[in-house]
Amino acid sequence: MSKQLENQVALVTGGSTGIGAAVAQQLAALGAKVVITGRHEDTLKATAEQHPHIGYVVADVSRPAEAVRAVEEVRRRHGRLDVLVNNAGIAPPAPLADATPAHVRELFETNVFGLIETTRAALPFLRQAKGNVVNVASIVADQPFAHVSTYAATKAAVVALTRAWAKELAGDGVRVNAVSPGPIETPIFGKMGVGKEQRDQFLQQVPLKRFGKPEEVAVVVGFLASSDASFVTGAQYKVGGGLEA
Repeated sequence: MSKQLENQVALVTGGSTGIGAAVAQQLAALGAKVVITGRHEDTLKATAEQHPHIGYVVADVSRPAEAVRAVEEVRRRHGRLDVLVNNAGIAPPAPLADATPAHVRELFETNVFGLIETTRAALPFLRQAKGNVVNVASIVADQPFAHVSTYAATKAAVVALTRAWAKELAGDGVRVNAVSPGPIETPIFGKMGVGKEQRDQFLQQVPLKRFGKPEEVAVVVGFLASSDASFVTGAQYKVGGGLEA
């Protein structure tokens, strides 16, 4: 694997497990020094131990001060920031009748507000490096399912932010793109309370007839973060096995 990100520094939020962990390993394999964030030190440490170029910061992006602290810690350790991957997200399902203000606030604070504040804090360094941002959205941004309306709304917001920021920051040489995963084998399935019967039903809707792997999302993120995508900005790459078609 070529070292397309050698001498660059990347921050991956929600990088302890699943897609975030796979992205961290992919970027490290491409030569970057990577810092991952998350709420649980044990899982962060386990992922960081997979590659000598991965470090971690315990931080919850839903708390603005912690989002800013994470970015400042990257600057303190490495002196620069070239790639920001906004991956942190939660997906508790709820039908409309149960979408209480607390439920809505919880989702937006992590999936949208945290993403905005992290990017805002990182912006001076990204401008200096002429770096790039990859936002992790979801295919439900375009094809919402029942019982995940609030989650779908947060991911639609992520796609809208991506497109707006791509135009806003193009003059600074900063690219902004989104990756929208479909059904991927990650711990989030268990956290959403999806049982085997529901999984099997969902699988029947996927044209490729399987769930994706975190690594299959990570390689797309790696491409967008690299110079191979130097003329790509404002794009939304869907990785959903045809479910999004």
